[in-house]
Amino acid sequence: MKFVHCADLHLDTAFSGLQDGKCAAIRQAELRRTFLSVINLAKDADVLLLAGDLFDQDSVEAETIRVLQQGFASIPSTKVLIVAGNHDPLTKKSYYNLTCFSENVHIFGTELECVTIGDCNVYGVSFGSGVQDEPILECLPVDKSGPSVLLMHGDLGGNAYNPIGREMIEKSDFSYLALGHVHSYYHEKIGRTLCAYPGCPEGRGFDELGEKGVLVGEVTDGGVTVKFVPVCSRQYREVSVDVSGLVTHEDILQIMQGTCLDTQDLYKVILTGETELIPDVNVLAEGMSQCFFLKVYDHTRRPLDIEALAAAGGVRGMLAQKLASGLLGEKSTVYRKALEYGLTALDGKRVKPL
Repeated sequence: MKFVHCADLHLDTAFSGLQDGKCAAIRQAELRRTFLSVINLAKDADVLLLAGDLFDQDSVEAETIRVLQQGFASIPSTKVLIVAGNHDPLTKKSYYNLTCFSENVHIFGTELECVTIGDCNVYGVSFGSGVQDEPILECLPVDKSGPSVLLMHGDLGGNAYNPIGREMIEKSDFSYLALGHVHSYYHEKIGRTLCAYPGCPEGRGFDELGEKGVLVGEVTDGGVTVKFVPVCSRQYREVSVDVSGLVTHEDILQIMQGTCLDTQDLYKVILTGETELIPDVNVLAEGMSQCFFLKVYDHTRRPLDIEALAAAGGVRGMLAQKLASGLLGEKSTVYRKALEYGLTALDGKRVKPL
């Protein structure tokens, strides 16, 4: 059985972190296009496995539903098997129940079901509510009739969102456990069972960095082969830029332009190092306007010779002496920032807090 395993598309994500209605709308459209890229991959597969959180929330755009309907209908020879996750549980008001999909689509209910694809049995079960801190299945079926797959949204070895115990998996003898919920690609062999998360096909924030995609593979009597296939339109990237010794925004921009090379991606730029300049993150972000989205965080420090300051006397010396003990404690970062701000104010300069 040849398969494409996809999870956590989170269609119609708000993308509120982009702080830009235009960028958010573009990313929502790209999620739909990425779904169609997955459909294109599935044309050569026997089954498309969708492991939950196809939708991000209860409210779904009419266009999104039409894209799903057309996409599924365009691959009539591929069976589409879907389980609901914690973001899109299978309730009476669920779009899984309210939408008419093509005949090749099967949505698993909240009780374990089995669908046979060729010589492989595919089991599946859906979330019935958004909260599932107890296991959906107390035990897994043991299928000795041939290759078998379990499609489920859940937390492998975890404590929440349908926790799935490793001992239970090992006893089941499944060939493949097609999982959703974790947004990074991960696989683990437990007994005879290959357990895998494809991760989300598109990153949706800076906690979902790097290349995203789906898994393409095959289940046979001899085992499971699988490979990761990137499908994302853009990547979220986090980069650190050391600006030590740089004293103008133009200097910093030159370094940033050499670091943020792919202007189609989304960047979180963290400025580090010691500089006399207090970087204006808005000026720097505007200077990188060629990027689709870029946000700058200032983690720089001012060069400080604490001993020299304390020995110098005057108000500056008194301030350094007052804060010196805190610079060695657990809150040293806070004390250092307080000293930097105080010295900046005493120099008659404008303080720009983070």
